[in-house]
Amino acid sequence: MNFFIVYTKNRKKFDKYAKINKIKNKLVIDIKKLLEEENITEDKHKELFNLMVFSKIIQGNKKNRDIYYLPNFIEDFNFNEIIKIKKVLEKYKFVFNILIFYDEFKNDSYLSDTMNNITIFNASQIIKDY
Repeated sequence: MNFFIVYTKNRKKFDKYAKINKIKNKLVIDIKKLLEEENITEDKHKELFNLMVFSKIIQGNKKNRDIYYLPNFIEDFNFNEIIKIKKVLEKYKFVFNILIFYDEFKNDSYLSDTMNNITIFNASQIIKDY
C-alpha cells in the first residue's frame, strides 16, 4: 500500500496530475478541505479531527487503495508532523512516498525542510511546471 504526502497548495493541480497519469483506486485526504467542512477551530477538537483522518487512512488500507494526503499549507505546517505520520504508518506497512509540485514551493521553507530530510521517504517525485 502506498501513502503519498502531496506538496501542493492547489488541489486542482493534483486532480489534473491524477487525471493525466490515470491514477485510479486512490483515496485523497485533503486536510484543508476537511477542516473547512468540519469547521474545526479549537484545539480541543483537533484530537477528534486526527482520529477522523486516521480512520480514513485505515479505511483506505482495508479497501486496498493508495492514499494521497494533502497537508494544509495555509495554516502552520510543521515537517515534524510528517515524521509522526510516518511512524504511525510503519505499523501498517505503508510505503511512504512524497509528491512535490516544485513551482509552488520553490521559495518556501517547507521545501528546504523536506529536501533536507528526503531520505525518510521510500520514493520521491518532484514535478516542475512547464
